[in-house]
Amino acid sequence: MSRVTKFDNGLQIVTEEMPQATSVTIGVFVGVGSRDEMLDQHGTSHFLEHLAFKGTKDLSAKELAISVDSFGGDMNAFTTKELTSFQVHLLGEATDLGVDILGRILTEPALNVSDIDSERSVILEEIAMASDEPSDFVQEQLLAALFSGHPLGREVLGSPASINSIDRGVISDFFSTYYGPANMVVSAAGALKHERILEQFESTLGSISNGRFPRREKPELSFSKPVITQREIEQVHVSIAYPSLARGDRRRWILAVLDHIYGGGLSSRLFQKVREESGLCYTIFSDRVSYQDSGYLGVYFATSPSQLGRASELVDSVTRDLVSAGITEDELAVAKRFLRAQVLLAREDTASVMSQLGSVLVTGQQIKSVEEILAEVERVTVDNVMELADQVFAGSTQISVIGPVPDGVFG
Repeated sequence: MSRVTKFDNGLQIVTEEMPQATSVTIGVFVGVGSRDEMLDQHGTSHFLEHLAFKGTKDLSAKELAISVDSFGGDMNAFTTKELTSFQVHLLGEATDLGVDILGRILTEPALNVSDIDSERSVILEEIAMASDEPSDFVQEQLLAALFSGHPLGREVLGSPASINSIDRGVISDFFSTYYGPANMVVSAAGALKHERILEQFESTLGSISNGRFPRREKPELSFSKPVITQREIEQVHVSIAYPSLARGDRRRWILAVLDHIYGGGLSSRLFQKVREESGLCYTIFSDRVSYQDSGYLGVYFATSPSQLGRASELVDSVTRDLVSAGITEDELAVAKRFLRAQVLLAREDTASVMSQLGSVLVTGQQIKSVEEILAEVERVTVDNVMELADQVFAGSTQISVIGPVPDGVFG
């Protein structure tokens, strides 16, 4: 069972003790991401993520690494469009060390100019790598079209121009503005004691008072003609978006069932029809993407230019058939069992438990027990799924394509 404590300064700490675990995963979630950046700050959230483990006022990056390595652990961080997370995973006996590291890097980061310059080069290489990877590029191109003119349409990594223009002043101002306790959640799971976690964070994150929530503008989804980038590569990569649900929507488990039946599982219609029965591609799947105030159901597949037309027509056919013919009770039962297993299997891993608890709290949602989640899944009916399918597949789509696209396939 999880426990939540809120400090006087607004910091929330959630923990879950897992008696069977020998390790602990601790994370700090900050409720700010790339959608919260001004144009002259584009890429700053991700830049800060890179700088986090570069050291503090008193500890070098190498000293931090040696400390964690000594207990067989690792440090990690990630940035999304709406949050940034910093994590440490190590033996339970080293919990105090993990807490100390996270507390110090998020209250007294070094932000050395030399580190900023070296990481600038690393991030520019990361941007180039993402641009070279068709499966990444086609997704970013999709979002730029779907959220045209809105920060959700910008790349999390930033652009070469924005990264080159960001200096220590921009990073420091962004940090002091958003990296405060009211906008932070500490989450920990594994071999731990709740009271000890509270005690250890009290002198770092529990003692600061700066920071604020970002102000966000709700996006309007934009649907235009297919966005196509011709590139001489072996396959054509296609990404499709259908309008869907925001993160807190009460129908999220209905969407999860729909997603699994449509293209989210090995038994799904897209996987079975397009790959298994027709052999038109190696990879095809659907996935649901939800933000605070918007969301979409996505489809991705890659195929050879000669089979692109057939594959695209079959994807359309599968989608139309799902809406017109509906789903079966057997499909519903399989999807429910799959989701039940996913929820339960995630409870075995300290990192999964920590991540789930932290991301729920920092995005303003309510933590629910496993029993409550499974009950929500079990309540989903065929009629629920079809009502949502009629809404999602009502006609609006955004398509993104990269590769040697034959003339006429997408108009």
